Amino acid sequence: MTDDELFEAVRARVRAGRPTDEPSAVTVPEPASLSAVEEVERVVGYPMPPLVRRLYLEIADGGIGPFRGFYPLLDGPESGAMLVGYVEFLTYELAPTDPPPTPAGVLSFCFEHEMSGMLLDFRHPEGQMWLWDQGDRHKLDLTFPQWLEAWLGERLTDQFLESRKLQDESWVGDW
Repeated sequence: MTDDELFEAVRARVRAGRPTDEPSAVTVPEPASLSAVEEVERVVGYPMPPLVRRLYLEIADGGIGPFRGFYPLLDGPESGAMLVGYVEFLTYELAPTDPPPTPAGVLSFCFEHEMSGMLLDFRHPEGQMWLWDQGDRHKLDLTFPQWLEAWLGERLTDQFLESRKLQDESWVGDW
């Protein structure tokens, strides 16, 4: 699917009252402001992948997408906000037993289930997806558009993500 087709499919799902995988009476947030998107890009040091940027600017500031939905950019409910979590994690003093930190440009993007979530690598033009599972990170053979398409096609399962794990667990990659 093209980015435009993915965008329209997400918009249709939101309009149909199914913005995430979680049944909820919570309303979908308003779209993010351009200044919020630009603030995230400034702090992160990389532009948002184009489809991610468009979803935030034109549909909602989080609260849509796989699992429990994307995190809001600057502020949000108990799950926090993408930028706040990113800055806190980059400045957090790790213990020797802690997993290595994510590098600049890789952000927690959405919560999957207890102790597990998705990371989005802004350094990749389309957004490389990573699975963070109980402290272990796994680079996935998925870009953001591919991940979103799997969700829209109801294929985004634990088994699907497991099958897309790459052997290369480094934070660097050939895009």
